[in-house]
Amino acid sequence: MFKKLFGKNKPEKIEVNQDWASFFCRIEDKPASIRLNLAHHEVAPINGYRQQIWFSVKLLHPDENGFTTREEFETINAIEDTIFDNISTKHDAILAGAIKTDGRLDLYMYATATDGIEKIVIDTMLQQFKEYRYAVDFKEDKEWNDYYNFLYPNPYEFQTIQNGKVIMQLREHGDNPEMKRKVDHWIYFKNDDEANVFIEAVIDLGYEILSKEKNEEHEFQYNVNIGREDVIIPHEVNDYVWELMELANKSNGMYDGWGCPIAN
Repeated sequence: MFKKLFGKNKPEKIEVNQDWASFFCRIEDKPASIRLNLAHHEVAPINGYRQQIWFSVKLLHPDENGFTTREEFETINAIEDTIFDNISTKHDAILAGAIKTDGRLDLYMYATATDGIEKIVIDTMLQQFKEYRYAVDFKEDKEWNDYYNFLYPNPYEFQTIQNGKVIMQLREHGDNPEMKRKVDHWIYFKNDDEANVFIEAVIDLGYEILSKEKNEEHEFQYNVNIGREDVIIPHEVNDYVWELMELANKSNGMYDGWGCPIAN
């Protein structure tokens, strides 16, 4: 993570919650890793922070997928922190996210202004990281379109992030992911017919219908709880959760997550 997320030596600072997450995807048909602060989704666009700052640095020794190698990891982290800290000295910049792909690191920041930033970047790189090739650019993005439309995960990527959080919590309590146990899932539907179509489909996949309840106060009135014996190995979790998401979408439903007991 980054050392500091806000500017310094300013009379007022923008404070935002921190909910950093990362996920893998493909950008221009190349492997990519995106790291972003999901908490910005609650408040962005932030008033006054309409200038987007893009900084990119070329890795010297990328691996076969275009990501950072162990030997270069600390230096790239130092570039991230130093560039952001130095920019934040002049402007209370907000870090939206970072991407590693195709042998480079890209930082996406938002600020109230961009004057002097190009010189800050040039001076920083020449004085501390002169062996690296880099680029910096600015544009107005008052609606934070790049955050929402480029950095932010799609529903399947977002659910993968949530899956990872649950798996991490289980592991912290001594869970053995290779042991099968009943995994519960919750799915919501607007009407009974759509819920029943989903139920028929998941029964064929070996799921048990644990409950189906109705709450007329909600738009998605029907809550379906299903369960099946499964392992908690990450890629397998993603596979069966995505399968349920697809089935829910076909019935205009909403997948709402999963849970299970600790197995050890």
